[in-house]
Amino acid sequence: MGAASLALKVYLILGVELVVLYGCMFFVIQQCKKAFYANKTFLGIAFAEAVNQNRQTDICIVQSKATTLFFFWLILFAIISMWTATAFIIFSSSFIQFIFMTLSAIGYGTLIGFIMMDMDENDGMVGLKAATLTTAAMFVLVSVSGINFANLIFVSTIALSILTLIIWELVALVRGISRHATKIKAVAGIVTFSMSLLVSISRVNVISEEGLNDWNTAIDFAFGMYLDIINLILYYLQLMGS
Repeated sequence: MGAASLALKVYLILGVELVVLYGCMFFVIQQCKKAFYANKTFLGIAFAEAVNQNRQTDICIVQSKATTLFFFWLILFAIISMWTATAFIIFSSSFIQFIFMTLSAIGYGTLIGFIMMDMDENDGMVGLKAATLTTAAMFVLVSVSGINFANLIFVSTIALSILTLIIWELVALVRGISRHATKIKAVAGIVTFSMSLLVSISRVNVISEEGLNDWNTAIDFAFGMYLDIINLILYYLQLMGS
């Protein structure tokens, strides 16, 4: 009963945050398309039409100083809200944790929506669907296999992989990398955070057996899964965009 109760709390919180995340994504995409077809702007951003290699309409964001400034502040908000949510999850109460986690979902949902519009939104939708299916597959795998992925070897492998990805991202930021290397990095990110999600799901069952079943614990686990899913989406978009 305790395990089911903790799982219910975790997935209730995660479900709410994913609704906010995906809701903001689709709201941005819808409003951008609406503004394009009405020949208007959305949040001061203008759009132009292009055609991709599959002869599909690709709505492009018109780059300007105002657009660059807008994206700078949006990215800053998303990053700050995420780190603030992380800090509050460690040091604050359940309600405050939930509020800042929701703010980060709004920030990243909006940002990802614009990222999808800035790339070919047709490829972006394919990447988003792939990330969603991968997430669902990880839940099914843990449920069906009965394997405890939260073991030392698996966790150590993920920690080393994440460290490698961080170094790789810094190198790409400073020196730049080829398109082929970007694709390899994206695939590595997808594999790494799929594995991390497996661990996060498995840990719910493991910790439940230790008797922990409170909202603070549930938010900790939900936030971990939420981060894994966001990274999955971002790396899938990177793969499709490269």
